[in-house]
Amino acid sequence: MGQQPNIEVTEAERPRKALRLPPARRWNPSIKPGIPISPEEVPSGGRFGQTTPDGGWGLRLVNAADLPDSDPDLKAVLAALTIARAGALGRAPVPEDLEVALLLSGYGFEASEEVIERRERWKAAVPHEGRPGQTAVGEVDRDVIVRTPNEIRGLVAASGVPEAQR
Repeated sequence: MGQQPNIEVTEAERPRKALRLPPARRWNPSIKPGIPISPEEVPSGGRFGQTTPDGGWGLRLVNAADLPDSDPDLKAVLAALTIARAGALGRAPVPEDLEVALLLSGYGFEASEEVIERRERWKAAVPHEGRPGQTAVGEVDRDVIVRTPNEIRGLVAASGVPEAQR
């Protein structure tokens, strides 16, 4: 646009040459706080639980299984136990993990009243939990959940409630 003849433009008002920007720095994930960049930095335990490579597969196993009850709260408990067992073993969920979750919930054998009451308590807690099934996962000891289905079947059938030290 042209300049009006009656307006004087001083040197301070003239357009300045822009300085050339330096090239962008290379991005490095270690610059951002809170982002794990190695497996050792991934949080575990406490509120984080135990991570597993593909926890979503545990949900698929539960949804695809022929369960004795179609209650969505039971599905949440079984999925949580399945994923917790897989995480404790450091791998993705497999059908054996679901079998263990069913045994811990009192299915697959003649369950005692104590086991059935515990299962009902776990199911009743699901709507009130931040992570559905965390009550069930918190009550089953890690030493118990990593055992084979036959060992767990014997523990639950013999004592009712599996615990590491009875």
